[in-house]
Amino acid sequence: MIKKILHLPYIGPAIGFYAGVKGYNRVKANIIRPAGQRLTFRDLFLNLIPSFNSRVNKGADLIGSLITGTSLNSITSPLPPKYIALSPTTLTPAAGDTTLSGETSNSGLSRALGTQGGYVGPSSLDGAASYTVSNTFTCGATATTIASAALLDAASSGNLFVEANLSSSASLTNGVQLQIVWTVNY
Repeated sequence: MIKKILHLPYIGPAIGFYAGVKGYNRVKANIIRPAGQRLTFRDLFLNLIPSFNSRVNKGADLIGSLITGTSLNSITSPLPPKYIALSPTTLTPAAGDTTLSGETSNSGLSRALGTQGGYVGPSSLDGAASYTVSNTFTCGATATTIASAALLDAASSGNLFVEANLSSSASLTNGVQLQIVWTVNY
């Protein structure tokens, strides 16, 4: 019964994350507009409502490889997933995904090394621990809409760990910033 609830779209991952269940992670996106520019209703929605990600099979293989010190299931050179990638594509996540569909390389929005921090240790035996990976992207000259994001283990190519649609698409123009804060439970 609990497993069925946790697999419900939208509500299941939220329950899993807030209950501290391992493997349920949250993505928080914030729009930061230059001085003098007002936030839109869509910006406010994006800033207030987090989304929850899907860990793909490669992500499980990556974590297993890091724990065992061996490359499992075609994982090459496993490294911690700390690179954030963005995409204008709305995803239909699938277990077999290996890349972020439509990953952007637009000026200021290409894949970037995230800042790691916010570690919270477990409060009980078998309790979940969490940490954050974050980055603030600044849109260059090309207007872009960002709909999804992913965590990977390399600056290019690499292994996909998790992917998620943002709670609302972020419309970015020159100088507008998009802050991504990924909270990973394990």
